[in-house]
Amino acid sequence: MREIGVRELKQSLSETLHAVGHGEQVRVTLHGRPLADIVPARRSSDEDRLRELVASGRLAPPSRTLPAQPPPLARWRGVATPVVLGERDGEH
Repeated sequence: MREIGVRELKQSLSETLHAVGHGEQVRVTLHGRPLADIVPARRSSDEDRLRELVASGRLAPPSRTLPAQPPPLARWRGVATPVVLGERDGEH
């Protein structure tokens, strides 16, 4: 595991994170004492569990993807009060 001081980390943050993204582990030190370890992120256990359920056949993967944007709202020209009152009165 490579060690790097806080000051050096500030100066080379992008490069350090790139290295971590490729599997390297980095220990951050402050005045020579270990402060933190930066390690590659693991997939969340929820994602792993979902993959296991799909692989076992207990869960079906989605049949389609969600649209990138929701459909546009319909434009309505009018007053909503009569519609709301009509729905309210129809419920009683």
